[in-house]
Amino acid sequence: MFLIERAVNTVTDFEKVRVRAETDAGRVSRPAEVQETAADRSDRWAVVLFDDSHHSMDYVIWALLKTLPGLSTTDATLIMLEAHNTGKGVVVLCGQDQAVGYRDALRVLQLGCDVEPGW
Repeated sequence: MFLIERAVNTVTDFEKVRVRAETDAGRVSRPAEVQETAADRSDRWAVVLFDDSHHSMDYVIWALLKTLPGLSTTDATLIMLEAHNTGKGVVVLCGQDQAVGYRDALRVLQLGCDVEPGW
């Protein structure tokens, strides 16, 4: 008897969730994505950070936060982990002049990075 009642309640709970999801459809949050600052899609360049075996992870996060003031600590950590785990991580998408500026600032802090076109 308990199993049958619970099964009925599960269906009812499912319907409540479905109805609530339909009414909240306009308020769906989206996950964070790579920050893009270029308005013109033809001038999109990526600042790419390479894996760093010479500096601590905390230093790399600090350097990213120092170079890109609008970057959150969580995003800086994710960029560092992407570079650490895959060999390179995209820091930001922007225009060429701005990308070169970010690259140069990161290089001053002794991090390996480059600018790649066509993103």
